[in-house]
Amino acid sequence: MDIKKILGGASPYTQSKVDKGESSDAAAAAKAKAKEKAQAQVSSGDRVSVSSDAKLVAEAAKAAEESPDVRVDKVEALKAQVQAGTYNPDSRQIAQKMVQSDLDFLR
Repeated sequence: MDIKKILGGASPYTQSKVDKGESSDAAAAAKAKAKEKAQAQVSSGDRVSVSSDAKLVAEAAKAAEESPDVRVDKVEALKAQVQAGTYNPDSRQIAQKMVQSDLDFLR
């Protein structure tokens, strides 16, 4: 039995033209797919998503920057009370506000 007759004269160690064409078509298709995917990623661009909490914080920061540092009317009223001797702060209320501030900070 002659091996050349069984294989049709082709060597089993080389690719036939049909095999080469199929693999190059598959490779070309894979390259085209990769190129399309890369283009889709480039064209979509980067995206940033900002939560509603972050927007609220940004608005609060902007409002704080725009407001005056010192409430002059409040300071003048307190100065007048201290000078007149009528300023009597509620120590219990001050302590409650301090504790509440600490609790809010820890949340």
